[in-house]
Amino acid sequence: MGRTNIAVDDAVSDQLSLEAGRENKTQYALANEALLAVLEVTRGGGSPKQIYPAWKFVSMMKDVGCLVLPEDLVEKLIARMYDIDKDWLLEAWYDEGSRLGNFLKMSAVNPEDLGRVIEEFQVLLPAQKIEFKKAATERDSSRYEGASYEIRALGAGSSLESTNCADQFIRGVFSAYGLKITDSKISRGIISIKAIQTP
Repeated sequence: MGRTNIAVDDAVSDQLSLEAGRENKTQYALANEALLAVLEVTRGGGSPKQIYPAWKFVSMMKDVGCLVLPEDLVEKLIARMYDIDKDWLLEAWYDEGSRLGNFLKMSAVNPEDLGRVIEEFQVLLPAQKIEFKKAATERDSSRYEGASYEIRALGAGSSLESTNCADQFIRGVFSAYGLKITDSKISRGIISIKAIQTP
């Protein structure tokens, strides 16, 4: 069997050596395993950059006990439950958001870090795109108390009912960070929220 030498950065070589030792494998064996996985993904039309996010997604789904359901089915369930017990439904979405917020705090302790992890965990949130940023203030402070934030969710449901559920879910996430909602605007599929950090 022929061999080919492949040059890698020193940092990559060091990580390969450490991981191979941790897994009790040779660097040769681990490199082959890693390259075969990447080649399977690229052969299927993917890119190497998709591997880590896909792994992280599967891990997160297991960690938070998440179940993937077709969007149409979720919309039908929401429409039915909205008519039966709207208050219970909205509270359930809020509670699940709060649970996810507490999970996210393991990766992002402060609201300042939430924007970064929202990108990583986007797939677990009930919107196609969420923008989260610190609002510009006259007196910027490194302290978190009193800081203002703006949140915009797009593609947050196909109906006003599901958008209201998504709104409660996002509010639940922010409650875990002590963010108090000061203003909120909702239209079908779009949520715009302003919040302030409370002590």
